[in-house]
Amino acid sequence: MAILSNFGQRVRELRLKAGMSQEALAVRCGMDRSYIGGVERGERNISLENISIITNALDVDMSYFFDNERFSMHSAYVKSEYERALSERFVYHIDFDEQVISWQVKGVLSADDVGKLSFDLKIACTYLTKGHIRLLIDNRGMVANGHPFVFSPDTNERIEELQKWMFPHCQKVAVLCNSKLMKNQMDRLGSRTGMKQISRHFYKDGSEDVVAQAYAFLGITHNPLVTPEPIG
Repeated sequence: MAILSNFGQRVRELRLKAGMSQEALAVRCGMDRSYIGGVERGERNISLENISIITNALDVDMSYFFDNERFSMHSAYVKSEYERALSERFVYHIDFDEQVISWQVKGVLSADDVGKLSFDLKIACTYLTKGHIRLLIDNRGMVANGHPFVFSPDTNERIEELQKWMFPHCQKVAVLCNSKLMKNQMDRLGSRTGMKQISRHFYKDGSEDVVAQAYAFLGITHNPLVTPEPIG
């Protein structure tokens, strides 16, 4: 049936965008790898309960899962990307006058990378006034071979830990996303950490200037690190 085949392709493309193997997805779902393989090949007449389990394991809302945003069927996680210096994949800046910490992700980050960066970002928070810090996060550069990708589940878990720590330090948080998929991922992450109360996630869907929107939300007029055009 075409509906099963289309569903399976959607599972596969979102799994690849998150850098997950079938086995990793199966573990997160509590299912057998062969079952996930059957779903992706359109061989399984999957129940609504299992659809919910799989979408949660992919860390997307069911409404987004059936969205019309589509991606190529290849993994955006290129092993050579990890060989680049971390300083080429992540940069940050502290604006002491505006109480703003900004950073850009310009490549793949592993869970260990986020662990290392978390130390620096926590130190950065101590230089500013607790409860008044504004974060400007630019994830638009998370692109490999011209294709956007999102954080892997392991990396996202480390980011979740960092967000929980930073939440009481922050006043507002603006995140520039590379896709509706990332925006959905960030929305879900914010709900889990409490950041949803003070954050907004922006994605350019058309001609709108998302940087201007982020600046307006944060109450700033410029930033020396974040630029209007996507990085990459």
